Amino acid sequence: MRLFLAADLDEGARASVTGAITRFRALAERDRAGCTAGVRWVDARNLHLTLHFLGEVDEGRLPSLKEAIAPALAFDRPRIGLAGWGVFPPKAPARVIWLGVAAGAGALGSAHASLAERLRAAGFTPEGRPFSPHLTVGRVKIPSGPHWERLARSMPPDPVCEWELHACTLFQSHVSPAGAVYRSLLSIPFAGAHASGVDEAEMRCMGGHRAR
Repeated sequence: MRLFLAADLDEGARASVTGAITRFRALAERDRAGCTAGVRWVDARNLHLTLHFLGEVDEGRLPSLKEAIAPALAFDRPRIGLAGWGVFPPKAPARVIWLGVAAGAGALGSAHASLAERLRAAGFTPEGRPFSPHLTVGRVKIPSGPHWERLARSMPPDPVCEWELHACTLFQSHVSPAGAVYRSLLSIPFAGAHASGVDEAEMRCMGGHRAR
């Protein structure tokens, strides 16, 4: 089972990000015709802020994992805001295009740290690299030099959306030739938030997108 923990978007935020991506792509095409065809853009239904990527996990470990991470997170529901564009890596040909977290980054960092402790208690080793919250919107498949970095830097830092995050989610990712499908396995509410009731609900997603 390919698993990851993430902060999901609500429908309003999802629609706003979709509009922002459309505008960004239009600007990119005006700057360099045909460049957007070299990017695998994330489908609106697939947008999320990754907290922990667990990778392949034996299905037999799922019950103990869910038990360890299920308790409500001991702080209030945060408001998350997105603004500002960037790329990874920042000083080399871009491989990932992202939107930045302009509000709620500290709360996401706290959720990341709390969940990391629970993962360790369940026998999992979280990724060692520093947590840098961001929303992946595209993966560059055809290198184009500094084009995407230059375009990202030129974008105004206007707010894109803001929403109240009710819970973090454990997702399973299924990858197939027809595309990937995300399925919610567990909702981990913030204190004062109620579980979303989406346990085992399937999340649709575009092909090839990986949770990172």
